Amino acid sequence: MPVTLPPGLEYQRLIVQLQHGQEGALKALYDALAGVTYRVCLRMLVSPEDAEEVLQDTFLRLEAQAGRYDPARGTVQTFVLTIAHHLCLERLRARRARPQAQDGAFDDPAFDLPAPSPPRDPLDQALLGTALSSLPDTDRLLLEDMFFGGYTHAELTARTGLPLGTVKSRLRRALLNLRGRMTP
Repeated sequence: MPVTLPPGLEYQRLIVQLQHGQEGALKALYDALAGVTYRVCLRMLVSPEDAEEVLQDTFLRLEAQAGRYDPARGTVQTFVLTIAHHLCLERLRARRARPQAQDGAFDDPAFDLPAPSPPRDPLDQALLGTALSSLPDTDRLLLEDMFFGGYTHAELTARTGLPLGTVKSRLRRALLNLRGRMTP
């Protein structure tokens, strides 16, 4: 009878295999983590096409940077989601650097169709929703703007009028609160 490892240990086994170039390790990590990674990308980027591209880029970068994984700094899932988060931020910042279309450029009714809702894991969504709703409104909005909007600390300072130190300390406090509520 084969022994089934808990997901965290299985992911660590797979990343060690990936570091040693074993075939199938990347595919197994992709199969296990693509869903949650795609949801994070879609939440940040909104566009399914962009989310899919960043998902692909995330696992290509994981393959190239597997040797940088340090279990003392976090789980394999955290490592993968951090790569995805950074790639999403790069894409968001590139979007802001490009000129935007003029108002009225898309007056065609075909552009007024609603976007389909992204598929979500109800348990993950409920857990995150509960944890986020427990935060003070200002902290929650700062956290959402930073992670899902791609804003830097300086941009958040300009948007909110709060001092930079206050923005940083509120974000840190919010992250610590979330971590405490989301870890078993």
